[in-house]
Amino acid sequence: MNQNLEVCTFNLKDFNKAIKYNISRIELCVSKDVGGISPEKEDIIYATSKGIPIFPIVRPRTGNFSYSNKEIQNMINYISFCKEYGCKGIVFGILNSENGIDINNCKKLIKESEGMSKTFHMAFDLTKDSFISMEKIIDLGFDRILTSGKETSAIKGKDLIKELAIKGRKRISIMPGLKLRSDNIDTFIGDENIYEYHSSCYINNSFSESELRRIIKKVSN
Repeated sequence: MNQNLEVCTFNLKDFNKAIKYNISRIELCVSKDVGGISPEKEDIIYATSKGIPIFPIVRPRTGNFSYSNKEIQNMINYISFCKEYGCKGIVFGILNSENGIDINNCKKLIKESEGMSKTFHMAFDLTKDSFISMEKIIDLGFDRILTSGKETSAIKGKDLIKELAIKGRKRISIMPGLKLRSDNIDTFIGDENIYEYHSSCYINNSFSESELRRIIKKVSN
């Protein structure tokens, strides 16, 4: 199994295609057009029955990443459900009204997710100071940050991603994502500080098994 590739799927049809291949895990989402929100609980029950590590995104709605107390409690309850059904990790990010890391609310979700792997998602790219934010995320105990380097694609943001990976080395994984494909992933392969990759494997707005095979070949060499 390739331990470096996370595939993001937005429906069970694409999920079923992806799990045929040797990938490390699935980030399970719905609603690609808004950047992904939490999947239905029925989808989690189905996905966790298939024997591949599942990391659902914990994002209850579209829009910003600053949440009300009620939304935070709903996110905690959702994590509890994910844990009960055997999800190996979760993906979330909480910001305050100034787009800084909301440490207190992150701690609440982290406490509920004890024993699960934790990814801080692309809310990170909205923070003002990437390096200060990374240090806070490390202190909170996250395992990785999913980022496009504050650009519209990971390739455009490669310089910041690589610099973050250097500064965070051996303390947190900096995982490039957003329009990462087989024809550009070489930008990061071979960088000793980057060892996880994230892709939805979409070509022409559709999940592509052939694209997934090409990416697997690249990251496995």
